[in-house]
Amino acid sequence: MTKIHCCYRLEQLARLGLPSQIFIPALLQELHHDIPSLSNTFCWQNNEGKLSNIFDETHNTIASKKFITSMSSTNPDKYLHTTNWISELDQPTTSFEQYEINPHLKAFYKTVLLPMGYINSYFMPIFHTETKKRLGVLMIHRQKGESDFTKAERAQLQNIAALIAYGLQQPETKDLYTTDGWEQGLLIVNRSGKLHHACSMGEKLLSLASSSRFDASTKQFANDLFIFNNFQQLLANLFNSDNVQNASINPTLATTNAWGEFKLRAFLIKDMMGDRDDQIGLNIRWQEPFVLKLFHRIRTLNLTPRQETVGLLYAAGNQHQTIADKLNLSLYTVKDHVKNIVDRLAIHSRVDLIELILCDRSSI
Repeated sequence: MTKIHCCYRLEQLARLGLPSQIFIPALLQELHHDIPSLSNTFCWQNNEGKLSNIFDETHNTIASKKFITSMSSTNPDKYLHTTNWISELDQPTTSFEQYEINPHLKAFYKTVLLPMGYINSYFMPIFHTETKKRLGVLMIHRQKGESDFTKAERAQLQNIAALIAYGLQQPETKDLYTTDGWEQGLLIVNRSGKLHHACSMGEKLLSLASSSRFDASTKQFANDLFIFNNFQQLLANLFNSDNVQNASINPTLATTNAWGEFKLRAFLIKDMMGDRDDQIGLNIRWQEPFVLKLFHRIRTLNLTPRQETVGLLYAAGNQHQTIADKLNLSLYTVKDHVKNIVDRLAIHSRVDLIELILCDRSSI
């Protein structure tokens, strides 16, 4: 891969071999360090060029619902025209630039983007490196008071588009092991599994956990937790654990789909006044692939950018030759980087490096 001069952290992400629907949310989050924005969105495209899936960073599901309405429209209205325009876009542009020349996008802007606070949006099509087939569209949204996208930012976004294309084309790493992630939310349901209350992040994570894709087939978001096959067993474990003799039973449910792994831990909410039925609280957490946890924590070691990239792949379990192939380096150079990392951190093995990253100890 030709060296791309932009944030080395985004380059690291693109080389990890993460599944598409795990790679994109992680990249959109990291992108804020390089391109200021209120929120970022990505639309995938299928082999026919149709928008087939979407991820928007906002905590609530309003944005996704509005975009899904657009993607599922079959009437010749602003939604259909805007969806077609986005799916056929071959050059980057902004909503400001299109406002007076694209009446359908202008109407979409007024009724969809503007109410969400997306005052100016940058649309960047992503193409396959070799076939030039559209892979998707990146959208960077800015709010009122923020500046227009500068020439330097537009050039940087071109480089980032190449990294996204590279990351989407990488062979996926099999058997991704996960740990507790930092994104979590609260749901409150009754004994019938009906959703009564949810924080915005809880609602967002529930929508991700319950649907592998957000497209025209997604009619509504989940409000019945019995969509999860093991929810009945979760309730049984919860009520058994309320008994001291069975306190070791863990009332937790794990579910996996294209977005990754989610864990729901249940706890009983008792009505202390005796006026209402007891309810069930659910902590829903988006599990983080182990390699992503290493990615987020390795920056604490204060290595050089190249040492950090080599160290990340080494800690993730890659052999020296694999690292050399991924980074277009010689085997000798990779071994030399590993030796320098070992010497700099005063460690002796890959296990030591992992421990150092996860325990957040300072480098020597």
